[in-house]
Amino acid sequence: MTHDPHDLAGPYALDALTDTERRRFERHLSGCAACADEAAGLRETTTRLALAASRRPPDDLRGRVMAEVARTRQTPPPLNRRLPSPRTGGLSWLAAAACLVLALASGGAAWHYHRSADHAQALNRQVTAVMTAPDAHTSTTGAQGTATVTVVSSRSLGKAVVTTSRLRPLPPAKTYQMWWLGPVAPRSAGTLDLSGKTRPVVTAGLGAAQRFGVTIEPAGGSPQPTSAPILTLGLG
Repeated sequence: MTHDPHDLAGPYALDALTDTERRRFERHLSGCAACADEAAGLRETTTRLALAASRRPPDDLRGRVMAEVARTRQTPPPLNRRLPSPRTGGLSWLAAAACLVLALASGGAAWHYHRSADHAQALNRQVTAVMTAPDAHTSTTGAQGTATVTVVSSRSLGKAVVTTSRLRPLPPAKTYQMWWLGPVAPRSAGTLDLSGKTRPVVTAGLGAAQRFGVTIEPAGGSPQPTSAPILTLGLG
């Protein structure tokens, strides 16, 4: 594996790093906005591609993979980069003070980026669990002319992954709200936050719902739909 952290955004988005490499890259993210944006964009793209091509794996796939893992020796990547040795008296008191100030100033940013990375990893694990569930079912429908909404649902997990593309922005007083529909009264599945980059949403409470719908509601959502759905699609 490369030792340049700028080359690790792709493997990081695919969870293809070792624990050591992942921790090293997440430390790098705290001070590199370009890598943070690239990793977030790659995760979003990976999820969209997976949603478009998702299908149930062969029943014997897990057995074949585990058998291959048992036969393959896992070795850590070589660490050829040498850390610089400290020099006695190499820093003046002024330089040391400047380093301390920089460390304190970057502490808040580091905490923020680490928290964001932890959240992204947790979301990725939830998305993967739904998409790889044996009973995962994918439905896609159009809305508002060019917009699309894709729902991957798993009844065994009682959850669904929702992705949207090109939904029109709403005024601050309105929000898109998701609903589980039928056989009883509509149940809220949460709201969609379209600010910034559109990311997958994992929503629970699938239950016996037969369809999924989206309405436009007042900001914060409503206990029951107050408008006709802008789209509905069937669930597996």
